[in-house]
Amino acid sequence: MKKTVLIIEDNKTQIEMLKKLILEIDAGITVYTATEAKSAYKILMEKTIDVFLVDIILDTTRPGDTSGIRLVERIRGMAKYMFTPVVFITSLEDNTKYAYTDLHCLGYVEKPFSPESVKQLVEKALFFSTCKSKDDVFCFRKDGILYPVKVKNIIYIESRNHEVNIHMVEGGTLTVSYKTCKQLLEEVDADCLMQCNRSTIVNKDYIFNVDIINRFITLKDVDEQIEIGVTYKKKILAEFGV
Repeated sequence: MKKTVLIIEDNKTQIEMLKKLILEIDAGITVYTATEAKSAYKILMEKTIDVFLVDIILDTTRPGDTSGIRLVERIRGMAKYMFTPVVFITSLEDNTKYAYTDLHCLGYVEKPFSPESVKQLVEKALFFSTCKSKDDVFCFRKDGILYPVKVKNIIYIESRNHEVNIHMVEGGTLTVSYKTCKQLLEEVDADCLMQCNRSTIVNKDYIFNVDIINRFITLKDVDEQIEIGVTYKKKILAEFGV
């Protein structure tokens, strides 16, 4: 499963240093960045984050600023992120006890930080994964109107001919503005959705049969076979072990 890390740090130079260290651990990790709490909160709500790297001081213009801690307090109040690993990066020492006991942070790195210490903590944190709920609702936009769709109700999605068709349970289909499969997977952010060819995403929970030899997937409740693209064959083989 592809891992995600969110760096929340007001210093852009240090963001780039941290991002470089994380990608040295695994180039396949998706790294999101934010310089303040508001943009960080938007990212963690729209995406599923597996590890947080948080600077306690996010606004150096405010004396005694601890907005990083306030943000993690909000994160810990969400069931989704109750146990997600948090690593604090800061020059403050007074908040160490609170960070460990009340906010259950995984580790604490003092500035100027040691690259090796950061990598060791992040590697440890990557053993954990944040659960992506199938009850999540994603809003698709059409003609200025938002249509909420539960991820668990999506059977498969086709992105072709300048439009996207979302095929849902009970035969419903929603047609919305065009997006690529990559954009859709980034926005919906659900482990149960998997791209199987250049223009099609399937919900793994509705797969009835996978035929690797003839390169097609049969879905439950859908009278249609979905082609497995040549470049996706290896990934699907690894996923299902067929």
